[in-house]
Amino acid sequence: MPEPLAPLARAVWGDHPVTALYRGAERTLEPYGLVLKAGVWYLATRSAIYRVDRFTEVEIHSDRRFARDHDFDLAAFWGERAAEFARSLLTTCVTVRLSPIGCRRLPRVADPAALDDALASAGEPDGQGWITVSLSVESLDVAYDQLLRFGPEAEVLGPPELRARMAGAAATLHGLYGRD
Repeated sequence: MPEPLAPLARAVWGDHPVTALYRGAERTLEPYGLVLKAGVWYLATRSAIYRVDRFTEVEIHSDRRFARDHDFDLAAFWGERAAEFARSLLTTCVTVRLSPIGCRRLPRVADPAALDDALASAGEPDGQGWITVSLSVESLDVAYDQLLRFGPEAEVLGPPELRARMAGAAATLHGLYGRD
């Protein structure tokens, strides 16, 4: 099949519906816009986003037009869907105790999609100003890499396997830096 981008672009500009084969399923779509993200084209419809390179057939119904919702804002729609996708990747939760310095570092270390929920989960500071947060992460491996960036300004409280891994890293660092 020829590249589906050109016919989809014609359909977008002409408000023409399309019938497309997408991942083996036939769909009738009303294309609202195309978005290029990191070198990959996406088709936005009123309610969903599709990767253009996953279409195997596209037929434009140039004899018909659909009634476009003129209140539709492609940039806002894309932003909402991108944020939903980013949140959907955060499937694991870790509990972390942060020093005041760690709290200031949180926006630079945590996934932006997890930041608001982490801050909302924060308890009251303890006597030393440390707070406890629940931080959503993609995986324990990603959490390990992110949390190492806090250095001594964070303590992993859970899950136990991540706490043990962090303790191992701290012991290794102590072995490197604790020598005379």
